[in-house]
Amino acid sequence: MTRRPPTGGSADPATVQEYAFQVKLVALVRVRAPDETLARKVVPSILGSPGTAEISLINETNNSLGLKATVTVVDFFAKDDSAVILENNDKKVRLRR
Repeated sequence: MTRRPPTGGSADPATVQEYAFQVKLVALVRVRAPDETLARKVVPSILGSPGTAEISLINETNNSLGLKATVTVVDFFAKDDSAVILENNDKKVRLRR
C-alpha cells in the first residue's frame, strides 16, 4: 500500500491521516445484448470509478450527517472473467461448478 500525503479538506494536515481500504463488492449488472459474449464485454465498463462530482456529493452528504471524513479516491476493478451469469431472459441459469 502506498502512503499518500493528505489531500484537500479543511482540517489541519498534522491531525488528519489518510486510510486506504480494500472491500469486497458484489454487483448485479443487467445487460441487454444479442448474446452472452457481447454482454460480458460491456460489464467492466460500468464498474468504473465514480468521478469527482459523485465523490463530492457523497462528501457533502456525509458532512451534513456530521461525519467529518472525506473520501478522496475510489477505484473499482473486476477480476478477469469474474462475471457469473445468473439469469437469461428472466430465467435463472444453473450455476456450473
